[in-house]
Amino acid sequence: MRILITGATCGLGLATARSLARRGAEVVVSGRDPAAVTRVAGEIGGIPVVLDLAHPEHVREVAAELPVLDAMIANAGVQFPGPPTFTADGVEETLAINVLGHVALIDALVTTPHPPAQVVLLGSGTHVPGLTALIPDPVEDLDLGALARGEMARASGPQRYSTSKLHTTALTGAYARAYPATHWTCYDPGLMPDTGLARARPAWQLGALRVLSAPLVALAPFAVSAEQSGATLASLVLNPTGPSGGVLDHRRGFGDRSARAADPAYQDGLLAAARELLAPAPV
Repeated sequence: MRILITGATCGLGLATARSLARRGAEVVVSGRDPAAVTRVAGEIGGIPVVLDLAHPEHVREVAAELPVLDAMIANAGVQFPGPPTFTADGVEETLAINVLGHVALIDALVTTPHPPAQVVLLGSGTHVPGLTALIPDPVEDLDLGALARGEMARASGPQRYSTSKLHTTALTGAYARAYPATHWTCYDPGLMPDTGLARARPAWQLGALRVLSAPLVALAPFAVSAEQSGATLASLVLNPTGPSGGVLDHRRGFGDRSARAADPAYQDGLLAAARELLAPAPV
């Protein structure tokens, strides 16, 4: 079984790649850093692919050269504190990498003669309004252009992140209806304090996370290690269960998404808005 993982060089992606390789899968290791991609692919006997989700044209070019895939895990994700940062194309980076880059990749793969039989997108409980006081509620507006320009959630990196997870959760439902030959799942991996998701945060916060990571995983019912969650994700990909378009929580199993993420009109409108942003500019 050949499986592409985006963001496979660290955190959950790396843990999942290792778990899949141990179980006999051929892993296509993708990431932005060529040296890291080469290192991880060599470690697990995988296929190295340099892939920068921040650049849609690059994503499409890489997708056209990929071998036939049995499955894909849209794992790569970023979270930036403070005001928005932008890609070379002028798109807010959280939206560009967490959402638009994966839409570009998925759209390229599902329209090939041999689309993957399974796609897993990474969600998060942070997309549910009011779930935690530590994470601001996501922006539920469908104006992705304003999000791309950094005009919404301007001062809150965590809100831009929770918004991106609303998007990935909703897009799972849209894709499941549009491409029924593929099995679609949104996976919520749980809170993993030992991943690199917070790498853009101040040094003192990173230091605190390093100190608290092991106690949190050991004692807190809401926390899990990347290795534990990666093993669950690997099992899900190798033995897909649940309905296509469903949401799987690492701790609670298959369950509900937020009302907004579950709305078919919102799901389809979001996919259309993402594709509109990704469309090449007219010449």
